[in-house]
Amino acid sequence: MIALALFACTGTDPAPDTGAAIDTAVGEGTLALSFAIHPDWHDAMDEPAVGTFYGSFWRGDEVTGVGPDDGAEDLGGIVVEGIDLTSGEPTDVLFVSEALPAIEVVVLGFLDSDENADPNDPDPDDKDPVTLPSDNDFDLVADTELQAEVYFAFLNP
Repeated sequence: MIALALFACTGTDPAPDTGAAIDTAVGEGTLALSFAIHPDWHDAMDEPAVGTFYGSFWRGDEVTGVGPDDGAEDLGGIVVEGIDLTSGEPTDVLFVSEALPAIEVVVLGFLDSDENADPNDPDPDDKDPVTLPSDNDFDLVADTELQAEVYFAFLNP
């Protein structure tokens, strides 16, 4: 009984649950990005599939099928100029990320094929190729550079 009383007084009560998510990821990795477009979109576009990619990295657990959750913050921006997808083949690696947490990361963005986006506040307009979350989620591994293909499977309506 005395041992039980001593154990109870040692302050071993667990910390209260604050509801905050605990990041159990260990380490960081990088993504080496190439780009590709669904071949059916070439004919539906108003201009060639050439331009600047504007996008961001997002935590996979903060993205649904329609995009980032309310309040989610990106892990970093991506701007890649001079992407040319007219050959129908994926590009070479055109961008390597800074270190990102070794978690599921989603790349969301668009190809500004008519080069009319405001670089300070870029948004896709009609028929700009855009990424879909389900096509562009990648599992980063600590201390590894993962080659990843950003895939445009949709044209902005």
